[in-house]
Amino acid sequence: MKRFAFLSAVALAAAGCYTDETPQPTGLSSFKVTVKGFYVADSNPRTAVPVVDTCAAAHGGGSQAAVPLELRGTKDCRLSMPRSAVDVDIDIQALDVKGQPMESFNGPVSFRTVPGNLTGPYRYRWVQLTNGVGSGTVRSSQLYGEAHVWVEDDPVEVDYADGAVVDGELPVEPAQRTAATGLSRSVFFEEPTISTVQVPQNSDQLTAYAGTFMRIGRSPEAGSPLLQNCEPDDPNHNQPVTLLVTGMDPSGFFVTDLTACRVREGSIPGANTQTAEPSGYFPGRFNSIYIYNYSYPEGLDTGDLLWSIAGSVQEFTATTQLTFPSWSIREKVRLLPQSEWNKYLALAPPTEINGRLCGFSGSPYITDVMCGYSYGNYKMEGLESSLVKVRRVKFPTVFRNCDANGNGTVPFFCPDARNGVFGACGADTPNDPDVPERQCNVDCTLGLGQYRNQVCAEKNTYDSFGQFVVEMVPMGAPEAGLDNSVAGRLHTINAVPPVAPATEAWTRSTNTYSIGVTLNIWCDKATNVRFGGTSAPGPASNVALPAATRLEHLMDDNQMVVWVSVADAANGAARCTVSQHPRARINLVTKDAVPDLVVNCNEQDPDAELARQCKLLHEATFDIVGHMRHVSAARPRWIILPRNQDDLCCYPGPGLECPKPIKPCVNP
Repeated sequence: MKRFAFLSAVALAAAGCYTDETPQPTGLSSFKVTVKGFYVADSNPRTAVPVVDTCAAAHGGGSQAAVPLELRGTKDCRLSMPRSAVDVDIDIQALDVKGQPMESFNGPVSFRTVPGNLTGPYRYRWVQLTNGVGSGTVRSSQLYGEAHVWVEDDPVEVDYADGAVVDGELPVEPAQRTAATGLSRSVFFEEPTISTVQVPQNSDQLTAYAGTFMRIGRSPEAGSPLLQNCEPDDPNHNQPVTLLVTGMDPSGFFVTDLTACRVREGSIPGANTQTAEPSGYFPGRFNSIYIYNYSYPEGLDTGDLLWSIAGSVQEFTATTQLTFPSWSIREKVRLLPQSEWNKYLALAPPTEINGRLCGFSGSPYITDVMCGYSYGNYKMEGLESSLVKVRRVKFPTVFRNCDANGNGTVPFFCPDARNGVFGACGADTPNDPDVPERQCNVDCTLGLGQYRNQVCAEKNTYDSFGQFVVEMVPMGAPEAGLDNSVAGRLHTINAVPPVAPATEAWTRSTNTYSIGVTLNIWCDKATNVRFGGTSAPGPASNVALPAATRLEHLMDDNQMVVWVSVADAANGAARCTVSQHPRARINLVTKDAVPDLVVNCNEQDPDAELARQCKLLHEATFDIVGHMRHVSAARPRWIILPRNQDDLCCYPGPGLECPKPIKPCVNP
């Protein structure tokens, strides 16, 4: 009976309970984001971002305009990786928690792109929605791979300068934000290659992707191989990206993409082309990069292949590099027989640096003495971090310390093309304490003043950084082993034999030359050479020039032209080539590659063997292979870094031998 009473009480209590339904969420949930087009920022007329060549070729035979909007930016029709900012037009619809249009939402929303970085005025970073809808333009840079445009109910991304927000068109911040987010469909850009990262964004030779973390290449476990997007007639079109380790140093290593696309001259804005390449393409493919590992890359060897490299893109001294890197190895050549260690390196032969690549035009110019000085010289930029070669260079015979105040630095210099002199890079005053040091640096580095016609290296720069200038091979007849890459610098004299055997017929150069310049003369027949005025040969002091022999001459007072006569009339007419020696310089660092090579030496050293080795160094010329690096503050700007002593060989001076430990060049 008691048990029944208890159950009845429980039943009565239960009858008094009730259920209160949980309130359904309301308000803003997300945004529908519709992409309407992709445009080059600030283009006028407005220009659509191009798609890759593969897609353009498949629609309208290569016409960009024929590619439908709905295909642009899809996985099968990627947009080209932009070197400048991109404007993305979008429509926005606010959505409630049920995914329905929310007409009651009124307020500012902000933009974001992933990957990519917002840039430009604030009006491209937000838009006001009214009755739940709005349209805007998102301006972003550094876009690549799979990207999305995000719309957020969050504060606008702002820029700071000097600790304060940069003024702009910012919205009035609402009392409350929901953090609701919506994103567009996937927008596919090209996946990055070394070339798309290295090609400059403008004439300052800097990458458009500095500060961006990215991966280049793809391991098999991550998907299908990354293919090259080249012009359809390029042999490397649709070839897999192939990354080769071309060398290393104590802090990292160099990588070259063997299958990179050719790059047409004139296709990159800002390029300063003085003499076009015969092929119509840049000599380099912008396909090499330095990987800064902060230490020697253990586990890698020169000649290895990689699947991928990844890291943060940075500019250091104007050289593009990847920092905080990682990489995946595709093939280790040192596991193969030694005869195959260089099988991939053979596919990346060094490019010879000549006057055409240095930026020579048909006429001498003030900056000729510094190979590749112009920031617009994309011939050199396209070879940054690649293997290059210089031949027949001369090492310095003089080292001069221009650090007069002992502070460990020497001011660099810039050319003043209007006055034909070198001085401060910007405003300068006669009382500037740097003037004497700068002038010393100018005279030594460029072979001017007391160092005219000498190869002089600034000692403080050598002691601090190991770099020193070498003088490049002169312009002139190729038969003499000289550089004939710029036809406008080579002048021909066709000397005819005299009518009467007892007379002498003189033929003059059509070009005139200045006092103090050095000329190189080569003739295919034995001749007599004089240097004089424009109306008559110089004094009767003939220089007998044997056939196929190079003559180097420094033009002196009253010497303006070259006069040539045939030495033996029976040999017929003679063809002579005359060229002005630009005495172009490029920088070199050998301290890591050949630590035993003593560059700063003295031919009067008390140690007889050291003095002898020094003379051998000064009398020889050298062929050098190495990676090329850009150092914007250096003079000259470009530096060659050999990998080891096998990257140097020597042509000994007459009757001499090569300095230790350099071997003779196999092919003189």
